[in-house]
Amino acid sequence: MIRSLGRLAGLVWLLLGCVSGAHAAYPDKPIHIVVPYTPGGTVDLLARAMAPLLNKDLGQQIVVENRPGAGGSVGAEYVAQAPGDGYTLLLSTNSPLTTNVVLFKSIKYKPLQDFVPIILAGENSLALAVNVKLPAKSVPELIALAKKEPGKLIGASSGNGTTSHLSLTEFNKDAGVTITHVPYPGGVPSLTAVISGEAQLVFCDIVPALPMINDGRVRALATTGLSRSGVTPNVPTLDESSLKGFSVTAWIAMVAPKGTPAAVVDKLNTEINEILKQPDFRQHIIKIGIDPIGDTPQEFGKYLADQIPVWRQRAIAAGLKVE
Repeated sequence: MIRSLGRLAGLVWLLLGCVSGAHAAYPDKPIHIVVPYTPGGTVDLLARAMAPLLNKDLGQQIVVENRPGAGGSVGAEYVAQAPGDGYTLLLSTNSPLTTNVVLFKSIKYKPLQDFVPIILAGENSLALAVNVKLPAKSVPELIALAKKEPGKLIGASSGNGTTSHLSLTEFNKDAGVTITHVPYPGGVPSLTAVISGEAQLVFCDIVPALPMINDGRVRALATTGLSRSGVTPNVPTLDESSLKGFSVTAWIAMVAPKGTPAAVVDKLNTEINEILKQPDFRQHIIKIGIDPIGDTPQEFGKYLADQIPVWRQRAIAAGLKVE
């Protein structure tokens, strides 16, 4: 009897060890990184650059899955409803986690309640680009020109509610000027409008604009982050150019569904932070317009909580209406 009990106890300990080992084995199947945008964009390029390195470090296939729609909210909602087991993750810009929540009543998730923060991976500043015939070679000169003729200058954007639009709104507020906003259906059409003279300026993604800046079709006066962009180190920031404290950037972060174990979150955070420190990887993402950051889940969680009211106020200042 005693021998039988001993065997039973040994079997129990063996089973417990197997269960414990199963938990410690994360990941033991492919991980899906959901990008809530179409292929080929900045976030998609980041995800696909990160995937093979995570695959090597974690020993599992990393599947990049594009689920575009509603400014990123379709993919975000999909991840919010996924199991919190670390196998479905969201890599996204700030829009689905901040601005979209302010603008759309139909969104069925709450960023602070339905997601677990993993990491703030990077940010991409916008460039303030102007028509080359505009007699303004600097931000102070642009402000002086806008004050001289209020409402006459046209500021293009890549669409209502975009970071491009909200950057213009913030510029108007901080500079005390009135530049008339005209939305276009995307970044390229808005840049084309500035080149043609249909609009005089635009806040635009830096990388698509670089060829036009380099060949003199538009003039870059400044960038929108507090630090100079790695891809345009010679272009000053608006903070340096008389608008102290100006900062509007599109940041990129990773979150997981609520309930994801802390150990899994910490593991992913550690691995991605290490990837962000690799010189070759850093140079690669800088070339696509992303300045690498990296932080802890706790730091990103606080940052996200702080950012939601900031973007809410920007949306209100832009006169955007909640749908």
